Amino acid sequence: MFVRIKKSGPRKYLELVENYRHEGKVRQRVLLNLGRVDFLRDTKAAELVAVALAKHSDELAVISTARQENQSVIWDKEWGTYLVFRRLWHEAGLEQIIKLKKRGTRCNFDVEKALFYTVLHRLTETGSDLAASKWLEDIYDPEGVKVKYHHLLRAMGFVEQFKEEIEQELFLRNRTLFENSLDLVFFDTTSIYFEGEGPQGFAEYGYSKDHRPDRKQIIVGVVMTRAGEPLCCEWWPGNMSDVKTLVDVVGVLKGRFAIGRVTLVCDKGMVSRENLGKLQENEIDYIVGVRLRLLKRVREEVLSRGGRYHEVAPNLKVKEVNLGSERYIVCVNPEEARRNAQARRQMVEELEGKLKKGAKSLIGNKGYRRYLKIDREAVSLDHDRVKLESRYDGKFVLTTSTNLPAGEVACAYKSLWQVECAFRTLKEVLRSRPVFHRSEANVKGHVFCSYLALCLLVRLRKLLEERGEVTAWADLIRDLRSFRAMKMEVSGKEYIFRTRLRGSAHSAFQAVGQKVPPSVVKL
Repeated sequence: MFVRIKKSGPRKYLELVENYRHEGKVRQRVLLNLGRVDFLRDTKAAELVAVALAKHSDELAVISTARQENQSVIWDKEWGTYLVFRRLWHEAGLEQIIKLKKRGTRCNFDVEKALFYTVLHRLTETGSDLAASKWLEDIYDPEGVKVKYHHLLRAMGFVEQFKEEIEQELFLRNRTLFENSLDLVFFDTTSIYFEGEGPQGFAEYGYSKDHRPDRKQIIVGVVMTRAGEPLCCEWWPGNMSDVKTLVDVVGVLKGRFAIGRVTLVCDKGMVSRENLGKLQENEIDYIVGVRLRLLKRVREEVLSRGGRYHEVAPNLKVKEVNLGSERYIVCVNPEEARRNAQARRQMVEELEGKLKKGAKSLIGNKGYRRYLKIDREAVSLDHDRVKLESRYDGKFVLTTSTNLPAGEVACAYKSLWQVECAFRTLKEVLRSRPVFHRSEANVKGHVFCSYLALCLLVRLRKLLEERGEVTAWADLIRDLRSFRAMKMEVSGKEYIFRTRLRGSAHSAFQAVGQKVPPSVVKL
């Protein structure tokens, strides 16, 4: 039902109209003629009609009374994030899975709701579990379930016991999402450091990706399909080597998910030449990037080999180079090559201008120093180095143990860029720090809740992408958090009022199939 303007000669009229379907076609019929537009505006008759009709609507009557009596708000709480992610949590099957796991245990509190709140906190804010318990006070839950701080801690230990079973059941329930996407899996790791000592034997000193070598840490890895769907997460002591994590992950995929031969796609920072040999010993296929400037074999032999490039995708050309038993794929992105060349030209021009004014300030600048020739008497531009750098413009080199065509290898690795980009974003959004737990079970449960948050986040993004919606995560969360519930007392009765949906919150509600609650509900 809607109001439309109908022209009749020089005049315009307002009509109340509704759509109906007749013989498969949508038609319209006029329910009420409201009169001339100019008359309604001049006499303010439209406002008078709206007020009069509101008396015959309980909802509008309450709203009108609340405005007239200038009622104060008893409380005002966040509601939008709860509605959207509770719907996703339910649709993913997590609500049912966790409730089934609770049966037969001694948990005397709502562990499913405690875990959901922990995951929701990961999605909306960063902070400790203590901060999450305080944040809960600003969340409106129509079911009214009360969860305390100690419940959140106990829920961590609970979920750690069933971590593998939950992952496997999620895989089985959502198997259609993984079809034709498990031949290649993407693997990445990060480190999470502790604010204290952490669990003994699990929290260890090691290479810190957070640049905190002074803190004990653990290693956390996430496996994702080529479609960007999270498959599982794993964890290791903080001093574990990358190759050990790779071998363990393949064992998990083959054992728990009954996946046959798997090809791991990894970033160049994860796998060394020695590690590649160990992967081959364990019959693990791989596609990995290599370091162009650091590996002499690649720098001097692979890049210098002649051959024609073949275009395999927009802005992606490849050629294959074989050195003995090793197979390399040289890839070029023409658009990226032009950007690299332009950036270098600008830097050289800046350097030439600065060199005329004095070179002392340039030596400490790493970006400039790579193009400088420094001796005892003078500092000058290294033209040979500038020419050498042009060889790398827009290029990346892969090595693989597979027999896949060069184009497929390059496209698979290019997909890793997208997954890594998403993973980097998610590590910021789902920041698991600070971690204060001292129990190994609680630490693992803490991390697994971040993984479950990742699953919901990826699912929501995909649903939005299917609708053609691309929204920054921070903007989406801000818009959802602005949808709030307010408790007010009107004429001696209590009601829940809601605010309006704002910005991308509309799309999020529609994407997950969540109905917008009524404007006012009597308690």
